[in-house]
Amino acid sequence: MKKLIIGLLFLVSSTSLLAQKLVLKRVCNSGNNNQLTWQFQASSCTLIGNAKLYAKESFSQAFYLINNAVNPVSGNFTHNNANVPSVKDWYYFFEYASICGSDTFTFHTDTLQIDNTKPDSTILDSVSVDPINNVVQLGWTSNKTADFFAYYLYNYDRADPRLIENFKDTFFIDLNPVNPKSKSLSYDITSADSCNNRKEYGAYQHKTIHLIGKIDTCINAITLSWTPYVGWPVGEYQIFRSTNGSTFNWIASTAGSVLKFEETINLPGANISYFVRARKEKDLKVSSSSNSSPALILGKSINPSNTIIKQITNETDNKIQVEIARNPLADYLNIELLRVNNTGMVESVFNFNNNENEYIDNTANNKFRYDYYILSRNMCGVVSDSSPFSNNIVLNLNGNNNNIDLFWNRYFTWNTGVKNYTIYRSSGNNINEAINFTAIANAQTDTLISILKDNFAVNCFYVLATDNSNLLVSRSNVACYVKAGKVYYPNAIVPNGINKTFTFVGEGVDLQNSSIAIYNRWGQVEYAANSIEAGWDGKDNNGKEVNTGVYFFIAKIKVGLETIDINGSISVIR
Repeated sequence: MKKLIIGLLFLVSSTSLLAQKLVLKRVCNSGNNNQLTWQFQASSCTLIGNAKLYAKESFSQAFYLINNAVNPVSGNFTHNNANVPSVKDWYYFFEYASICGSDTFTFHTDTLQIDNTKPDSTILDSVSVDPINNVVQLGWTSNKTADFFAYYLYNYDRADPRLIENFKDTFFIDLNPVNPKSKSLSYDITSADSCNNRKEYGAYQHKTIHLIGKIDTCINAITLSWTPYVGWPVGEYQIFRSTNGSTFNWIASTAGSVLKFEETINLPGANISYFVRARKEKDLKVSSSSNSSPALILGKSINPSNTIIKQITNETDNKIQVEIARNPLADYLNIELLRVNNTGMVESVFNFNNNENEYIDNTANNKFRYDYYILSRNMCGVVSDSSPFSNNIVLNLNGNNNNIDLFWNRYFTWNTGVKNYTIYRSSGNNINEAINFTAIANAQTDTLISILKDNFAVNCFYVLATDNSNLLVSRSNVACYVKAGKVYYPNAIVPNGINKTFTFVGEGVDLQNSSIAIYNRWGQVEYAANSIEAGWDGKDNNGKEVNTGVYFFIAKIKVGLETIDINGSISVIR
């Protein structure tokens, strides 16, 4: 009898939690499942065995048993597929047994509802640019929600706006921001509880102040302008100035509605920088600073000289691209790009106002030659430098029995001269196939060459000029020689068989620039397309298969350089 009692006592102690009370702490929605967590409190009773979990899907329903063998030691339980097919308003409690003294009792935890309550909003106090280090500093008041867990910060100027997640502090420095000197930056914050319920964000963005400084060196007049601080109403803006690298000092203030400041300084040759600080209306302790302005050098500027057109070429989209090179020692108000068209008319096409060095001339037709030149204006707006004329290369073709003659205008942008012209060709049965170019010949410095035809219907070419330093190139327009032939098409298709699609074939056929309309016997349009490169698969424009029968079509087919009309019928067999 003594051995039996000892064995029973051993069994109880090995499956019990001594002097503990089970307390259900949280029920979280984690998608399809619900996650329950609990803790233990000190108690004079000893919890034994497993716990039973009861739940109901809404307040009005009755509880039912979910699991009768929950291990209380684990501290958590996953209610799988609790929210399939839809989210429900779950309630839970545990039932468990405990030995209290010499008696065994059944206990129940408090009933907890699924936690879908979002924490209180967190709003940024300020977003400020450090004018010295060019980093962005964010601050906010701590969230007082009882179940608060973490902050999430966002910057909308990045491709991925998530700046940092699961952050616990109330101050953050964005050490690698999008350059605050380039634009105003937008930041936001939200908060989450331990169930990762997050407060919505987006309505309380804060935007940094972006400061721009300009100088008229003719009269040493400095103009500052800045974007408004967004996040709270601004009471005033304070302007700070640094001279020749000294400490920034306050020099003036403006009302919160004023975004501009001007002053004239008589310090020839001095290096002047600024930054602006916004002070919150009715609470001047809260502030935000801007980026520092570019260094503005007072006194007589260096007039532009030796400003050149570096190269003119056709870029990948076959548009004329102009690239310039500034004199790094000169001061520019702007650089004006002018174009002389084939009638001799001079047109102003673009102003390089900032640090741009390239321009895509979308208004030019690259099948015509243009002469370009630039005028450079000093800080007083006076033209002090002009470049020589530069031109684009225009390639033309002339086909005969066996050869294709290529001829183009000479390229004369580079002072170092053209080292050679390289000919590139791409061939195919139609225009759409002629896209992979390879070098086939070198014309040295000639501007005329004859190329033997190959066996393809389409031969496309471009010329690439290389300068004597081998560092720069200029690409001509793409010109194509198209051999046009007869056009063929099937009289029937079997969408589920061998001949699945209706299309047109033949030398020089350009399906991408061809169109078709297909009608049923009642004259209703079943299918229409402005490009028929993929062919017709027997479906209407809604993707529904048409019925077996005879259909009529009207097509405009691009063949070579011409467009021909083809009308006919096509049988669909299923």
